[in-house]
Amino acid sequence: MEKLNDKWLRIGGITVLNLFLNIFFYLDLVHIKHIPFLKVFLLSTAYVIISWEVTRFIILLVRKKFPGIQNTRKRIINLGIYVTAATLAISLLKVEFISGVDFYNMGETPSDHPVIFEYLYSFGMNMFYALIITGIYESLYFFHQWKKSFSEMEQLRKANLQSQFESLKNQVNPHFLFNSLNTLSSLVEEDKDKAVHFIAELSRVYRYLLQTNEKELTTLNAELEFIQAYYFLLQTRFGNGVKLVVEVLPSFREFLIPPLTLQILVENAVKHNVVSSTRPLIIRIHTDALGNLMVDNNLQKKAQSVPSSGMGLANITSKYKLLNQSEVIIQTTKENFQVKLPLMSPQMPYDPFSTGLSLKKDPAIIPNSPIQLKNA
Repeated sequence: MEKLNDKWLRIGGITVLNLFLNIFFYLDLVHIKHIPFLKVFLLSTAYVIISWEVTRFIILLVRKKFPGIQNTRKRIINLGIYVTAATLAISLLKVEFISGVDFYNMGETPSDHPVIFEYLYSFGMNMFYALIITGIYESLYFFHQWKKSFSEMEQLRKANLQSQFESLKNQVNPHFLFNSLNTLSSLVEEDKDKAVHFIAELSRVYRYLLQTNEKELTTLNAELEFIQAYYFLLQTRFGNGVKLVVEVLPSFREFLIPPLTLQILVENAVKHNVVSSTRPLIIRIHTDALGNLMVDNNLQKKAQSVPSSGMGLANITSKYKLLNQSEVIIQTTKENFQVKLPLMSPQMPYDPFSTGLSLKKDPAIIPNSPIQLKNA
């Protein structure tokens, strides 16, 4: 169960609440029925403490089952049910105790009110402090979660911007432009139609980069269509030296992932491995029945290590952590390198406080592809 550092809140809250009840509700017992004030004060103190601790215990249990801002409605409904039930039980016990031990020394003197009134009065009084206690704890919890979620949202935006910057930087760096222009100049002389196609795919790559600037999530289908255009550029440059195999279950195509995730992983594979027609680099994108997306490639590292900031994989991992998703798993063997990513359901709850996500489905940005996709 969650541990709370609420020692002074409990001491201060119980004291203030008890004084309030004695001043505004219990003075008639002292002045009209001439019951000693100390006796009334001790009894009210005991029941305020019992109510506070029982309500606090229920709050912690419900909070554990329904944590976070996204579960506020469910948490409040359950708190209402359980706190009301507990308060009813406490109220009944209170009346039975007072009458059973004749706490106020009333003897056989008949009460001014029907017995049912005593039960209702006791329930109303206990419910009053239970609502105050619940309101204090829930308000403080909501404010704390809001601050935490706002901070996480800012971190996610920074990670997203960093990822976009890294991806864009990879595409506009001199090497990429030089290689792309070299490839294009060769195509212009050899195959004008293919050169036109190359320019179209290159423009689609940049357009997708620009269109995903403000998105935290996009559909897997949109990412795969983007990768088709990106792969065309790679295939035009490397020929049979690079191959892409896509085996994604159709039921997962509308699931969500952070944008540019696939581009970063494919770019990393090409950057760090030998790519040649005699030793083709095979990149495989596929899913499993549990809703995980795997991107793997055969491992054939270059003789000379390539300078790398390591920001690509770090940003992907950071995004999934900030989105409260399962951990990104990176596995390396002698023959293979694999990154396993959990896919997010398009029916996942929208929580503007925790992530600021926009779960609108993205249009198919890149219509036709130069590669053939396989459906698993």
